Amino acid sequence: MKDNKTKRGAPKKQPNEKRTKRLPVVQLFDAELSSYLESAESEGKNKSDWVRDTLNAQAKRTLKKKG
Repeated sequence: MKDNKTKRGAPKKQPNEKRTKRLPVVQLFDAELSSYLESAESEGKNKSDWVRDTLNAQAKRTLKKKG
């Protein structure tokens, strides 16, 4: 029997690479979720990356406008 089993799951990340905060649940209409998923797929991203990238881009635009 093997004693050195391969660990399951994603590899460990460095502390500065870990995302530890979460947004609360956002309620959507079916059409909204569908369009988000379609947009993410068209950009070759998963849902989480697409939402994060989109929110970050909008935050930068908003803060730039604010001055």
